[in-house]
Amino acid sequence: MNPGISRKRFLQAAAGGAVLVALGGTPGCDPAPNIRSTAASAQVGQTWSFRSRPDLHAPVIEVNKNLPGTAPGRIFIAAKNGPAEAGPGQDGCMILDNDGQPVWLRLLQDEDMDVMDFKAQTYKGETVLTWWEGQHTGYGQGAYVICDHSYREVKRVRAGNGYEGDHHEFLITPEDTALITIYNKVPGDRIPMGDPVDGNVLDGIAQEVDIETGEVLFEWHSLEHVGLDESYTKPYDYFHINSIEVYDRDHLLISSRTTSTVYKVDRKTGEVVWRLGGKKSDFEMDQGTR
Repeated sequence: MNPGISRKRFLQAAAGGAVLVALGGTPGCDPAPNIRSTAASAQVGQTWSFRSRPDLHAPVIEVNKNLPGTAPGRIFIAAKNGPAEAGPGQDGCMILDNDGQPVWLRLLQDEDMDVMDFKAQTYKGETVLTWWEGQHTGYGQGAYVICDHSYREVKRVRAGNGYEGDHHEFLITPEDTALITIYNKVPGDRIPMGDPVDGNVLDGIAQEVDIETGEVLFEWHSLEHVGLDESYTKPYDYFHINSIEVYDRDHLLISSRTTSTVYKVDRKTGEVVWRLGGKKSDFEMDQGTR
């Protein structure tokens, strides 16, 4: 949820494929014929339809909440309803109220594309909407979209050095740079650490890029700093980079799913300062800690 964004602000006229959605059964937003006009009566597994945009079919989302303690704000989701997910409706970005009513939609029309990691961030001092869109096969190959408060696309950010951006992370920093994740196949006989292996290995890459210019400011490769022996899974996806966070001016935190480790990384040298969790943790954990 993002409590800092009001309903009024998100009910402004939208551009770039977005639609204005009226709430509470007001003209302009009607559910499908077999769904009444409130989210409480809408059935999961069905879709909304809109008189002003009959080409859009947003999935009905069930919202379970504890009353009366629900925090104010909006729910941001990236609906995935492609063939592999077997869900109703179209993929896309959705903002819902606490009852599951659509407030804003931007649905993808290309069935070969996915959308993920939809959220509000700050860029150049202004609140923006960001998401990843592209092709997804366990990891992503695509681009990152930034829209301003009028829903206009102001930037489309891509990974540098010939790579494709992955969907796991797109974090805008206070310096208006972006931290992004990348997955890259490397032949197993060319890995820089340890013994060679058969087949390919996925290198987990963290990049920092200048949003305005696209310049790569920092690049870190898991295969240069983390051995295959740290993983709990087979070598192919041995690292599975999940997220990146700014620790301080000189360090990043990089999270790996399949080594079950958070790494503190020096932004200048790329060296691992410490490991939290996993097989080589620098911290002692109490018995039963997970």
